[in-house]
Amino acid sequence: MGVQQFEGVRVYSVNFGFFRRGAAVTIPGIGIITGSKYANDESLLKHEFGHIIQYRKWGFLFYWLRIAPVSLLSALKSRINPKFNHMHTWTERSANYLAWRYFDRGKMNSQY
Repeated sequence: MGVQQFEGVRVYSVNFGFFRRGAAVTIPGIGIITGSKYANDESLLKHEFGHIIQYRKWGFLFYWLRIAPVSLLSALKSRINPKFNHMHTWTERSANYLAWRYFDRGKMNSQY
């Protein structure tokens, strides 16, 4: 398992299961876990950092009771039903929007 950092968050690269095919998971306080081939994928890391921003913005309870379960179930559903797009769910759109505001509009101007 390799470890690096992205925006001060640890990134763990592993080489098994869905992670080998581009899956990633964010566990605030621990880091981002993704496949070894994707550990330097800037788009993926920005998106996953968007989940860190969700946690920081809305807090522990909302993240773990609303965002994480919905995101996990959505990801699993997309594995079962190829027509279902995990990235179109509110949790993923929110992470993308927050990451866009943070990275593309500039950290100096962002309040998440």
